[in-house]
Amino acid sequence: MPPRRRKPTTPQASPPIPAAPTERRASAAAFELSRRRPQRLADGSLRVERWRSRARGERDQAEADFYGVGPELPTGSHLRDMRSLLGEVLAGLPLEEESFSAEILAEAWERAVGVALAQMTALLSVERGLARIRAAHPAARYELTRLKPRIIAALNRILGEGCVERVRIVSR
Repeated sequence: MPPRRRKPTTPQASPPIPAAPTERRASAAAFELSRRRPQRLADGSLRVERWRSRARGERDQAEADFYGVGPELPTGSHLRDMRSLLGEVLAGLPLEEESFSAEILAEAWERAVGVALAQMTALLSVERGLARIRAAHPAARYELTRLKPRIIAALNRILGEGCVERVRIVSR
């Protein structure tokens, strides 16, 4: 049996030489500056503020709630001005579309499908081209599924052209 070979060992690296006190202060200052980000205040001026941890933000919020004042917002968060957020949300809403009252929907539904089927089903809403219909019985659901094209045509004739493009049938 051949003799075992020993693996060559590499000399151990010596521990790093500690930096001089002035170098340590300079590197700490550079680190602190790298953690700071400018914050634009309400008057348009910039202010540099250190980033806060989540725990610090929660503690600041708790203090603000206790004293009844608004918390100082951290610059690293994804918070936005309420006016811009509200404007964006309102711009995305279909406020121009008219909504139908429950009485109009019930009357239109009865005229579209007939009295017998209207007793087992109900037109819940018509929004953005989608008519939501509730079926109380599986047989009524099957009948509605079979009559989808006729229902869409009848509702468009009654409620207005282009009002209904799709039908969704939901169970109780």
